[in-house]
Amino acid sequence: MANFLSPFIWLNEAGAAAAVYALALPALVAITGIGFDYARVASMDTELQNAADQATLAAATQLDKTVGAQSRAIAAASNLVSNATLMANDGDGSAVGVGEVTFFATAADAEAGVNGFNNPGSAADDGRAAFVRVTVATRRANYALTPVVGALYGEIDNAAAVAGVGSALCRTPPLMMCNPSEPEGNTNTCLLYTSDAADEEDSV
Repeated sequence: MANFLSPFIWLNEAGAAAAVYALALPALVAITGIGFDYARVASMDTELQNAADQATLAAATQLDKTVGAQSRAIAAASNLVSNATLMANDGDGSAVGVGEVTFFATAADAEAGVNGFNNPGSAADDGRAAFVRVTVATRRANYALTPVVGALYGEIDNAAAVAGVGSALCRTPPLMMCNPSEPEGNTNTCLLYTSDAADEEDSV
């Protein structure tokens, strides 16, 4: 009883733990929120980079240097692969949009981002478009600490990738086929297949 009636109230330690927790709780909630928000933005960055990679590879497969190559590449990047991000909540839906498509004549220009062009109506540029750089549209994730007003948010606006025909196909295993009508010692690489010869070989 004497402890509670002490004239030196600042020496009274009754209930000190509750006060410490009350003071520390906002900081603990803030740290948790920052960790959650950082993880969310990092995940959105991964989603957008994956979308850029897939769109770029899709565009690169169309760069055969024939007329209309740029138009086909742009269409492939925009429509061939549908990418979605689950971490963005900027009101634009879940689909990832293509922000910019730029073509390059050499790998060095593509990596440096110089001498780029985008002229789908030019047959000459179709013929020299060997590499493509695709940048996806900016997406936003509102931070969890302000879910109502959305005053704080994180944006990813630099997700991009570069690819060429070689990089788009370099990991594709070769397809090996055997011509059953090919005679021994054949040197003709364009020998046609004939079903009669194959049937005779099977019957033997």
